[in-house]
Amino acid sequence: MKYYFAPLEGITGYIYRRAHHKFYPGIDRYYAPFIVPKEKKCLSTKERNDVIVKHNLGMTIIPQIMTNQSEEFLRISRVLYEEYGYKEINLNLGCPSKTVVSKKRGSGFLALPDLLEEFLEQVCSGIEPYNMKLSVKTRIGKESPDEFYYLLDIFKKFPLTELIVHPRIQKEFYKGVPNFEAFAQAYSISDVADWELCYNGDIFQGSDFQRLYRKFPRLSAIMMGRGLLINPMLAEEIKIRENGGKRNQKENQADLRRFCCVSQEEDERKRRYQMYRMICEDYQAVLSGEKHVLDKMKELWLYMSQDFTMYQRYWKKMKKAQSLHDFDKAVNALCIEQKLREYDVENFVQHTPK
Repeated sequence: MKYYFAPLEGITGYIYRRAHHKFYPGIDRYYAPFIVPKEKKCLSTKERNDVIVKHNLGMTIIPQIMTNQSEEFLRISRVLYEEYGYKEINLNLGCPSKTVVSKKRGSGFLALPDLLEEFLEQVCSGIEPYNMKLSVKTRIGKESPDEFYYLLDIFKKFPLTELIVHPRIQKEFYKGVPNFEAFAQAYSISDVADWELCYNGDIFQGSDFQRLYRKFPRLSAIMMGRGLLINPMLAEEIKIRENGGKRNQKENQADLRRFCCVSQEEDERKRRYQMYRMICEDYQAVLSGEKHVLDKMKELWLYMSQDFTMYQRYWKKMKKAQSLHDFDKAVNALCIEQKLREYDVENFVQHTPK
């Protein structure tokens, strides 16, 4: 099983990835936040910094492009290949944002299957001379899961290296539950398709993975996003408990606990704080003005705080903080005074944060 970190715009750039990789090594692939091609331009300074090799040492990074124009996709792909040495590119067909969808990009492109097929044909032909690989991250449709059957027919026609499926339609965003029946369609043909199959969606704890693995034991990879932001050690926990995807029925509740002893849980809280400090200091080195760094830290802890017991009042202090000093006091107090959740024991299910 391979473990991927999904891209989240504004949060999982190279500064976050470096810190996560240092404190939580073991992610097989980090997917960079999507690049939207600009007319007659290559990459912005922010995009260059995100994909440049020296900012991603020791990690496997897959750049992601979001467009419905094949010439734009090929132009950026050539830049990523020739200037930065990337040999695989990911096409974003999953972003559900209304501003993206209104431009027929991301999951909005799924509503135009004929144009999508023409796009893929031109892109696959265009990257062939460079021996570049193409993977696709997709939803199961824009309006209805019924669309996925026809989308799979399109994907089967092309030499994709991997198909990453988030089994929701665009208008669901991240609400409701993933559609495993639709995902099963991709799983049923994964043996005969050219691509490997990766699952993405609502993996927040080890038991989520185990339920998925029991349904789909031939899965080659899982991609996690919000779950890893909330719990940076999620991939570690899954690997430790994977055990072939099955639990021993005789295990007692004590065996299901996340931490084997008090000191291990305390050490983990310290590790979270150290990772956050590295991210904060690295942002201070590249951003002008404390407010910009503070905004980044608030985005991050909107997620990270949720892995702690009784985190709400600490999060309120973080939101109200007007300085990094006050923000750090709230984070430090949370990491000292509260404990990390026992997900499996409490049957904790994370929802999109408010």
